[in-house]
Amino acid sequence: MSQYMTERRLCWCYGLLALSLSISVICIAIPYNHWRKTLDVCPGSWLENTNCGCIFYGTTTSQYFTGGHNSYCLYAVFAPIPIIVYAIVMAVFHMYRVCINNIGQYEDEKSTAMEEIEGQAIVVTTRSQVTHQNDSVIYCWIPSSCIAAIFCMYNIVHAAIITDGFFRTCNQYRGYLVREMRASGDQATAIHFRLNCQAIYDFMDYIQRGISSSRGGDYINTGVSLQLALITAWAAVGLWVAVVVYAAIRAYRERHVLTCCGN
Repeated sequence: MSQYMTERRLCWCYGLLALSLSISVICIAIPYNHWRKTLDVCPGSWLENTNCGCIFYGTTTSQYFTGGHNSYCLYAVFAPIPIIVYAIVMAVFHMYRVCINNIGQYEDEKSTAMEEIEGQAIVVTTRSQVTHQNDSVIYCWIPSSCIAAIFCMYNIVHAAIITDGFFRTCNQYRGYLVREMRASGDQATAIHFRLNCQAIYDFMDYIQRGISSSRGGDYINTGVSLQLALITAWAAVGLWVAVVVYAAIRAYRERHVLTCCGN
């Protein structure tokens, strides 16, 4: 793969990364803002830190269904912002090099010509490529792959937390739903083991809204929003893996320049 193709693919990867993480942040921020007042009914005195308006890590109590600590949602919303900024910068950088400078576009193209030397016909093959003296970016492939690997692990932690919080709220609300509906027998079994989380969050949208008068009657599709956030967060993890692979392969191809062996 030529340097031009590598940077072109990196441009797409970074652009999709910024888009995916932006969608994930928006799809978490909307349910968090929608539910934070309704779910913020933690028991306890004013001496305790009872900010529990987060849609993730909800808990069923003896009287209410409360959300998780606000720090979970604040982390889920603001943690990807540095990654988004980095992805946008790198996407613009590679776009400039690919679309304007055409760096490495003809690196892998060969041209063949016949030359006659001392009465003998010799086939001469030449390959056009970027000169190492003019393109200092070749020294950035290793740092770029290392930074991408760090952000990939950072993104995995973020995606894992919101995934665990999503299913924790779902499972806790099953018990709350059984109690509120006074379900028993097969009804309780169906709620606990047959209904998926989308159905559970649908119940939450229409039942939990009526508990607090502060919501004013507005509805959102919490399940779809959170599931879209999960999908885009894990898609970003896959894109980071692709970035690491592309940068590492390019660093390996430039190993004769990046190490003392090339001198």
